[in-house]
Amino acid sequence: MTVLRTITFKLRLANQDCKSLLDTMRAYSEAFSLSAKWGFENQSWNKVDNHNATYKLTRQSIPELPSSLVQGARDCACEALKAVKCKTLPERKQLSAMRYNQRVITVNMIHGLATIASTKGRLKATFFVPLHYGKYLSWEIKSSTISYDRRNKTFYLHISLEHSDPEKVTTLNVLGIDRGIVNIAVSSDNRFFNSKKIKNRRARYAHLRKELQSKGTRSAKRKLKRMSGKERRFVTDINHCISKQVVNSEYAVFALENLSKLRVQKRRGKKFDRKLNNWAFYQLEQFIGYKAEALGKHVLLVDARYTSQKCSNCGHTYKGNREGSAFRCRKCGFELHADLNASRNIAQAGISCLSRLSCQPAECDTPLS
Repeated sequence: MTVLRTITFKLRLANQDCKSLLDTMRAYSEAFSLSAKWGFENQSWNKVDNHNATYKLTRQSIPELPSSLVQGARDCACEALKAVKCKTLPERKQLSAMRYNQRVITVNMIHGLATIASTKGRLKATFFVPLHYGKYLSWEIKSSTISYDRRNKTFYLHISLEHSDPEKVTTLNVLGIDRGIVNIAVSSDNRFFNSKKIKNRRARYAHLRKELQSKGTRSAKRKLKRMSGKERRFVTDINHCISKQVVNSEYAVFALENLSKLRVQKRRGKKFDRKLNNWAFYQLEQFIGYKAEALGKHVLLVDARYTSQKCSNCGHTYKGNREGSAFRCRKCGFELHADLNASRNIAQAGISCLSRLSCQPAECDTPLS
């Protein structure tokens, strides 16, 4: 099993090297535009044809840009053309991220050093490697990307890594996870992760934003700028903690509702829409997904319809079975917390979908009580 990860480092460069890297970004964007223009005019996203038509012209127009970066810009342009099927001309900002291959960048994660090709030759940069990145030191570097944050005037190095993990586990016991607004997640093994902390924090930030926006002074705007991102980082941390607890459990398969079309539903009022848009359900799904993959475990997405209305005991489905957070089956009289009942239905749906997995289960054991 091959696992892919992308990790990010903040680069430290000399002032002169920063200017050189910015010039390289501008040259890279110019090379992108030349390739994109030819592809759009000829209605082609073929990389070989684009290379034959634009490589010499680009090298003559931008001789200071290393050839590998010219080819990287061409590849990005062809991929952008393919994404829009050549219907529009792709545009790129001058200081957008640059893709590097291993011929034009050398990264030493052990010592926190990188040498980067630019229009002024090789540049040396340093970066700090956190302790929790130690597990990636033995992974193979596949590609790198350099981006620039205009607000902080900082360069970032994004490294894509590959690692071959041990074989996936074959004893597949399924854990159902119901995601919601009141409870962030409820699992079929009777664990509740409520959203009280997030709701309190968001209410506090909403109140502060309202007061500061009403003032409109320079100091208020500076305060709003400092606040930006704090709420998002807090929610991200909560989702990281929940996903870590979930994937480190004894279960090997995690069944989640497929909520990809949730945003498309009809409006139900301003207050509910705000709660729905603030709900980071997809982020939690992503975190569980990549953490499970690293442990050789699986994630299944199941149909979300009727999971809240169906009785996990007898299978009777009726809209009136659920009233708020309480569930009572009108057929068999079974009573349970509504979210817990839904998580058990999701686990049962996950068991029926085990055939989707690449490896067949040697054993399936999923207690639901």
